Amino acid sequence: MKSGADRNKGTFIVKVMNTQNSTWQGSLTWVEEQKTQNFRSALEMIKMIDGVLEGNTEIERGNDEV
Repeated sequence: MKSGADRNKGTFIVKVMNTQNSTWQGSLTWVEEQKTQNFRSALEMIKMIDGVLEGNTEIERGNDEV
């Protein structure tokens, strides 16, 4: 089981600005680091969150480009 510090390292605010092509576009804010990044799809947003939870210190875009 993860310790309390590991469980609390990922608080995110998701702001959906638009829906287009059956997915979301908006911004993702990582509360603990006060960093915001825009995303172009729900998949990209999930990859950004996963990257932070895996230990990256930056919110980085996923590589779901065609």
